[in-house]
Amino acid sequence: MPIYNVAKSFFALLFSTLALSIGSALQNTLLSVTLRYAGNLEYIVGIVMSAYNLGMIMGFFICQKLVQRVGHIRAFAAFSAIASCLAICYGLYQSLIFWFVLRFISGICIASLYMIVESWLNEMVDHNIRGRILSIYMIVVYLGNGLGQLMINTTGIEGKEIFMLLGIVFALCIPPIALTQAIIPRPLKSVQFDFFKLMRLAPSSMLGTFISGLILGAFYIMGPVYCIDSGIKISQITIFMMVTVWSGLLFQFPVGMLSDRFNRLNILALLGLFASIVAITIILAGHLKFNFLLLLTALFGVVFTIYPVSIAKSQENIEPGDIIPISAALILSYSVGSAFGPLLSSGLMHIIGPSGLYIFSGSVAAFMGFAALYLKKLYPS
Repeated sequence: MPIYNVAKSFFALLFSTLALSIGSALQNTLLSVTLRYAGNLEYIVGIVMSAYNLGMIMGFFICQKLVQRVGHIRAFAAFSAIASCLAICYGLYQSLIFWFVLRFISGICIASLYMIVESWLNEMVDHNIRGRILSIYMIVVYLGNGLGQLMINTTGIEGKEIFMLLGIVFALCIPPIALTQAIIPRPLKSVQFDFFKLMRLAPSSMLGTFISGLILGAFYIMGPVYCIDSGIKISQITIFMMVTVWSGLLFQFPVGMLSDRFNRLNILALLGLFASIVAITIILAGHLKFNFLLLLTALFGVVFTIYPVSIAKSQENIEPGDIIPISAALILSYSVGSAFGPLLSSGLMHIIGPSGLYIFSGSVAAFMGFAALYLKKLYPS
C-alpha cells in the first residue's frame, strides 16, 4: 500500500483512538469520583466500577464473533454508538445496580473497540514500519487518557452536562472510521488456545500481564477515591491522574531500551521492586504536600511499562504459530487482573484507609519482582 494511503488510514484510526481514549479515561474517573462523593463506601465503588473490567473479559470473546459477521467498520460503529448511549444513561438515573449493568456493557464495548483498532493497525501496515506505527498508537492512547482526566474540569461533576459531553466524545469515534477510505482488513480469526500450554511457554509474561492488570485496574478506578479520601480537591485529582498516566508514557522508551539490552526477567524484577519502593514512600510521605505527591506518582508511573515488557518477553523463543494465541492469552490475563484489582484494593482501602491502594499495589509489585527473579533461576536462558 502506498505510504500516502497508509497515512490517511492512520489519521482516521488514530483520531478515533484519541476520542476513545479520552472518553474511557473521563468515564472511569468521573464515575469513581461521583460514586465516592455520593457517600458510597470504598468497596461499593470498587464493585460497581469493576463491572467494566468483567465486561472487558466478555468483550474479548464477543468482538471476534461480531467482526467475523459484519466486518470491522460496522462493528466499530455499533460499539461506539452503544458506548455513547451508555455514557448519557449514567446521567439519567443514578442507581448502583443500574450503573453496574451500564459499566459491564461499557466494558464489552470499549474493549471491543480497542481490539478492532489494534487488529486493523496490525493488518494494514508493513512489517518494516509496524513498530513505529504501534508506538504512535500507544502515544495517542496515553495522550487521550491524560486529556480525559482534564475534561472533568470543563463542566464539573454536579450536573448532567458532563455525561452529555462524555456521550459526545464517544460519538466522535464513529465518523472517521465510517468515512475512511482505508482498505478494510480481513475479519478477525477466532483464537483457539490451550491456556495451560501457554502458561508453560510464557509463565513470566502471564504473571507480568496479570500483575499489570491488578495494579492499573486498581489505580484507574480507586486512584480518584484515594485522592478524595486524602482531602485532595477535584481539580487536583485530575492533575494527579494525568501526571501518573503521562509519566507512564515517558517511561516507555527508556524502559523499552533497557529491556532490549538486558534480560527482561531482570527488568521485570527491577520494575516490580522499584514500584513497591515508590508505593511505600507514598504511604509514608505522600500526604505531606501535593507537589511532592505529584513527584511520587510520576515515579509510580513506571508500572505502565510492566505490560509492554511482559509482551516483549513472551515473544522470545516461541514458534510463529504460537504468537497470536499467546498475545490473545496475555490480553485475557491482563483483563482478569484488571477485574480483581479494584475489588481487592477497595476492600483494603475500606479496612485500612486511603493508603490501602498503595499497600495493595506495592505488595503485588514486590511479589512480581521476587517471582521474576525466581523464574529466572528456573528459565535462565
